[in-house]
Amino acid sequence: MSSEQPVKRVSRWEIGEISFPVSEAFKISLESIRKRFARAAITMVSVTLGIAFLVSLLLMASIQVGAEAGVEPYMYWLLFVSLLVCGVGITNSMLIAVAERYKEIGTYKTLGALDRHILELFLMEALIIGTVGGLIGYIGGLVAGALYAFSNNQIPRFAEVLVTPQKSIPLFAELPASVSLFLLGMILAVALSLIATIGPAYYASKLKPAEALRYEI
Repeated sequence: MSSEQPVKRVSRWEIGEISFPVSEAFKISLESIRKRFARAAITMVSVTLGIAFLVSLLLMASIQVGAEAGVEPYMYWLLFVSLLVCGVGITNSMLIAVAERYKEIGTYKTLGALDRHILELFLMEALIIGTVGGLIGYIGGLVAGALYAFSNNQIPRFAEVLVTPQKSIPLFAELPASVSLFLLGMILAVALSLIATIGPAYYASKLKPAEALRYEI
């Protein structure tokens, strides 16, 4: 006669797995942005200017060429260069953020944070900055487009562009321009922020706790 032994339930802490909810990463990232608002604002400005330039340029092109025409190739090069410059600015800003937070990173790792947790923190911060910067940039681009239309006595055309599909706007040409520009701007803002942050975030995640705690700015 064999007796079955009860199976002992093992918690995640007992097997060494550390729980780090996304909500907690979001809170920590918001607190980091609040504490270092000047640096975060500079990063956000890079995103904002890039998206504002994108939205305003496509709006101006739509006003000039009409709904059925495309954008001149050189305009896409201008957009590419502007977004590239913004990406470099974001990367530089995030590298500075890593240097500012060496001891904080070391403390987290000493308390048991894994590499992926540190990576999540920086990517979450980039996501927040990209989202807010993209939204402000979209609004700024609309304002710039409106000013351009006003200066050229084309306010009716500007209003028409916003509510009709425009072939000059890539990816979402079948949607009204106001919607397609919003989607395009937000996607690019978030993608640009995340891509530009991957390098610094990966570097931060690989820091050794002892080295990070000894670091002096």
